[in-house]
Amino acid sequence: MRKFTSLALRLCTAHRSAFSVRTITSTQSKALVSTRDDIEYCRRLVHKHDYETYLSSLFSPRYAREALWGLRALNIELLTIPTHTRTPSAISMRYAFWHNTIMGLYTQPQTQNLPPVARVLHDAIQRSKISRTWLRRLISERQTSTAINTLDDLQKHGERTIACLIHAHLESLNVRNMHADNAARAIGVSSTISHMLRSMPEQLAHGRCDLPHDILAKHNINVQELYKAPKNTPELQNAVYEVATTAYTKLCGVAELHIPNSPRQALPALLVAVPVKMWLERLEHANFDVFDPRLRQTHAVHVMWKLWKARRKGTWLDVSNQQTGN
Repeated sequence: MRKFTSLALRLCTAHRSAFSVRTITSTQSKALVSTRDDIEYCRRLVHKHDYETYLSSLFSPRYAREALWGLRALNIELLTIPTHTRTPSAISMRYAFWHNTIMGLYTQPQTQNLPPVARVLHDAIQRSKISRTWLRRLISERQTSTAINTLDDLQKHGERTIACLIHAHLESLNVRNMHADNAARAIGVSSTISHMLRSMPEQLAHGRCDLPHDILAKHNINVQELYKAPKNTPELQNAVYEVATTAYTKLCGVAELHIPNSPRQALPALLVAVPVKMWLERLEHANFDVFDPRLRQTHAVHVMWKLWKARRKGTWLDVSNQQTGN
């Protein structure tokens, strides 16, 4: 059975002080517009479609947590456009609506008739001055949906989507730091790869495969055969191992280089790495068989326990990682 042991993380000195983050104060000149119903709408959307991120959000301060729900809800709205809209012109109009609405939060004082997600994001922008770069890049990448020809393309896709959400979450925590931004970029890539691997059985069942084309060619994978009979094969295992190793290596760099040098208050935004790491290690235990039914289970209590430990220690690494890496 293949192992990640060659990539095992060396545990950096954990911060032993109690976790703390200063309260985010509102410095906005404009009135806040979101209601409890708006926030609850976003919360429910994230709880339903992005459950592990929802669990990690519970460790953020209130305003940053609400901002994260708005950010992730926007991502869900964008992801579901192609499935909820039938014609190409209607899809383009829907993306244009979200682009104009979100960019308008930075340029137009008008806040009437905004959808709930936009109202929550309006308040997050007013409180924390979240950069429009992250939201513009997210919307653009979701709309473009360029082909993933290489593993590098997949990593860039992660940097332009999930990483943007983590960058914005950091800003909602009033964190603007090089190491935290580098961590966000790497975690975004790892999250994207992990999600692609997790959804592979369902994708194949619907005649779709998001594995990069260069990986498919390198491991001589016949995609048409997988469409006809989705199942684990030695070639697919090798491909999954290579892609998963890239994701796990990214988390190694985050843990060794960036977490110890990031501000303490950045940790809530970086905790999204915890369920990613947990799933990749479960994939390892399944010998990189993405069809293993155990990989489709989410153990919420276990995830919460790992998140709590990471919050308390200031890192998501276990002592066992340090011993393995020595």
